[in-house]
Amino acid sequence: MWFLRPSPHRYRRVSSSRTYRPRGIAVVMILGLLAITIAVSYATLRGQGTTTQLARNNSRSLDARAASRSGIAAALRKISENAWGGVSVTLQSNVTPSSWYVVTFTTGDAKLTSTDPSYSEYPYRLMIDSVGYAADPLNTAVQSQYKSRCTVQLQRKQLVAEPANWSTLIANNVYQYSNNDAYVQFPVHINGPTTLLGKLQFCTEYPGSSSVLDQYTGDLNLRRIAGKGDDRPFPPAMTIKGIATSQDTPTMTRLTAKLGMVLTEPLISASPPSHPGTVSSYSLYPGGKTYTVPLLGSTLSNTTLAPDPLSNPLGIYRSHGTLTLQSNVNITGTIVTDASSSSDIQVTGTGVALKAFSMPTLYGNSQVYQLPAVIDYAALRMLSGSTATINGAAMCYDQFELKQGNTASTFALTGNLITNTLLLRGRSTWVQSSGTWTADKTLFTLQMLVGIPYFPDFEASGRGFTVKPALTFSSDSSGVKPHWHDWTKAVYQPDPADPGLRWEVVRWEENL
Repeated sequence: MWFLRPSPHRYRRVSSSRTYRPRGIAVVMILGLLAITIAVSYATLRGQGTTTQLARNNSRSLDARAASRSGIAAALRKISENAWGGVSVTLQSNVTPSSWYVVTFTTGDAKLTSTDPSYSEYPYRLMIDSVGYAADPLNTAVQSQYKSRCTVQLQRKQLVAEPANWSTLIANNVYQYSNNDAYVQFPVHINGPTTLLGKLQFCTEYPGSSSVLDQYTGDLNLRRIAGKGDDRPFPPAMTIKGIATSQDTPTMTRLTAKLGMVLTEPLISASPPSHPGTVSSYSLYPGGKTYTVPLLGSTLSNTTLAPDPLSNPLGIYRSHGTLTLQSNVNITGTIVTDASSSSDIQVTGTGVALKAFSMPTLYGNSQVYQLPAVIDYAALRMLSGSTATINGAAMCYDQFELKQGNTASTFALTGNLITNTLLLRGRSTWVQSSGTWTADKTLFTLQMLVGIPYFPDFEASGRGFTVKPALTFSSDSSGVKPHWHDWTKAVYQPDPADPGLRWEVVRWEENL
């Protein structure tokens, strides 16, 4: 039996190693490329947006800086105008529709410390702080700001004009401006120019004898001629009203013949400026900070007061009622009593010193000015046993009195005394009966040829009466000038030749 054998070529076995490509791979690849493209595009767009935003931010910063500087420029212009509203007024304005500045003023200099040699200039410096703002035009809530500071200093060019008679008053060491009687008793010594408009009552407490008084005063002048010092009560020349009319003739003769003085009539009679009333505050320049004047207590002792550049740069103090100065009181500045008949000053202690404050000089001028050390509506009295000095001008609208005191009492004024009534009393230990003084003169005459040649020295030897006065008045030879201020105005005023105050830049700071 025969069988057909299949041909070996009829059927072919497919090899298992053949590779088949998965369906959809192309789509995946395309999506991947698309994602990368989108990411790159997004990153590009985002980078461009960030760049744009950075540019806008930078533009706002530049606008804020420009606005800040514009504020400084506007402030410098404003403080140099008479229309400036002052340190308490904020200055603000738009620079562009989307940028503006706000400027504030602060008295002082934050970088000027108490140890700095220029610390006294603190109240005359001004810090100008300008904050510039710039808003995004598309979103005004988004803003940039920039801060600048300019510190300037006042050029002090002008003081308030003084009253017409002021120069006449301060030309004298002692000026009594009323026709009230003036009482003067040795041992006192007025060294500088003196004007008395009232009748002089000379040596009414002692010695009580014309011949003894002639001997004592005549010998005071002879001692001076002999080079033993000038201890006469008055200066070599004095201006006194009514020499040949209202004055006592024997007194005028005694002054000229015994004391060797030259007397002249005043050419004019100067009236003092009005009392300022209650001085409760002051300012240094128009628009400047207002300083409150401290009210002193009724009694001071062991106290030192001086100007404070922060709170009281001129050292102005006021008092109401009787002010009693006990021991160790040192005040540099000005005491102004209220305008009350009870607002007097009494010095009862030792070591009391009242000193006028030397104000900062004017621009381009070396003249030193001082406000008076005392402006007293009522009386200024030095009581027995007190020791006191006054350096500067003392303005007394009622009485200036050296009370009759013991030998421990001392007083020295260097400057100017301007008073309504002058009362210079004597020493309580020198008060003797006229008979005792006459007996002393007789003894002096008996021994004069072989003993002590001058009666004052004889009394010093026998009675312990010190010839050299411890109650003295002298002119200030340092060149300072007393200044009278109108307290309704600022101390320093713009020069009439300028549109306002003048300032100089001390420091400019950016991006604070």
